[in-house]
Order: sequence, then C-alpha cells, then structure tokens
Amino acid sequence: MNMHPDLVHAVVLAALTRAPDGAKRRLVSSVPERRQQAEDVIAASIVVALAQLK
Repeated sequence: MNMHPDLVHAVVLAALTRAPDGAKRRLVSSVPERRQQAEDVIAASIVVALAQLK
C-alpha cells in the first residue's frame, strides 16, 4: 500500500502526540538504556498507528 507522504507525516505526528509523556521525556535521557526504551515505545506507537490505516 502506497501512502501519500503528507498522510504518513500526519499519522506519525499523531502517534507522537499520543505517546506517553514519560517516553517523550526519556528520549533526551543521558542514560542510553532509558533512551532506547523510549525509542522502542515511540516506534511501536508509530507502527500501530500506521497499521490502523488499512
């Protein structure tokens, strides 16, 4: 399925908006493990949001 770049952009922004605040704060953590865990949570949120488009 091909998606228009603007649609993908909107979905990613919406997923980031709905991501837990704690995960967003941990993205700038100086502790690599916390940062990696936050990236995983954010990535999963984006994948779920994109999967729901079908």
